[in-house]
Amino acid sequence: MSDLQATVAETKNGFHVEGYEKIEYDFTFLDRVFDKDNKQLADCYQRWGRCLAVMDANIFDVYGDEMQEYFDHHKLELKIHKTMIGEKAKSMETLLSIVDSMNEFGVFRKEPVLVVGGGLVTDVAG
Repeated sequence: MSDLQATVAETKNGFHVEGYEKIEYDFTFLDRVFDKDNKQLADCYQRWGRCLAVMDANIFDVYGDEMQEYFDHHKLELKIHKTMIGEKAKSMETLLSIVDSMNEFGVFRKEPVLVVGGGLVTDVAG
C-alpha cells in the first residue's frame, strides 16, 4: 500500500514543499505454495492475470518446473527472472537486470512481484 502525503507552505521568497510516501508491503509464508490445490498464491495474482517472479537460479533448478505447472494450472502467465544471488551478486548490475525484466514485463506500479529464494534474493529484489 502506498500513502503519499505532502504539504506546501508559503515562504518569504516562494514556497516550501515537503512530502513523503509511506511504503508498506507484506511477506507471506505459505506451506505447499506450489501445490495446485492451494490457491493462496494464485489468488494474489488473479487480479493481474499474470506474475513476474524474481528467483534465485539455484531455487529455480529445484522448483522451476513445479512453479510453472502451478501457474499454468491456474491460467496465469508466468515470467521468471532467474538470477545468481550471493554477496558478490548484491550489485547494481544485478539490480538493473531485475529492473530491466520488470520494464520488459510492463509491471504496473502497484502490481506485486513474486520473489522466490532466501534473504539475499529478497535483499536485491526488494
